[in-house]
Amino acid sequence: GLPTPSSMYNISTVSINESFSPLLGIDLTFNNNLTTSLEYRQTRVLSLSMTSIQIAETTSKDWVIGMGYKINNFNIFGRKATKKIKGAANKKSGTTTQTTTRSNGVNRDLNLRLDFSFRRQAALIRDIATATSTASSGNNALKLSFTADYTLSRLLTLSFYFDRQTNTPLLTSSSYPTTTQDFGLSIKFSLTR
Repeated sequence: GLPTPSSMYNISTVSINESFSPLLGIDLTFNNNLTTSLEYRQTRVLSLSMTSIQIAETTSKDWVIGMGYKINNFNIFGRKATKKIKGAANKKSGTTTQTTTRSNGVNRDLNLRLDFSFRRQAALIRDIATATSTASSGNNALKLSFTADYTLSRLLTLSFYFDRQTNTPLLTSSSYPTTTQDFGLSIKFSLTR
């Protein structure tokens, strides 16, 4: 005669998340400090709602192409960052060894990175009772990003970035095309090195 609570048996929503990031990927590094990468990513989210008797499906497919280049011993201000050490003279042959240079411990490499990505995202609502499917949202996104990192000293790092993203909706009633651009310069000072 005791009432049995049914809240533990009532499931309002059930979700399944699938993510392959990346599903396929290739990274190449060449002898001339050039790096290239290609990635394909895919995600899918399924949500079953027991209150509205609907299944919401959101899919996303991404292609990312990247390229990077490292310039070794890049001197941005034109001053020497190395010490010269003269070799000892050879008494038998009467010649001196070649002069060599040694770095002062700071890695003065300039790292450049350019990434281009294309994303197609779409969302569908499937009504179980009426067996109909309708598109609720979706867009195509193009993104171009550029970064440059340079170590000024052992404690100081300089970074520059530029991002441009263009979104084009698949449904004209949901939103309108937008383009955003971000750029900036950051200086990082670290006391722990």
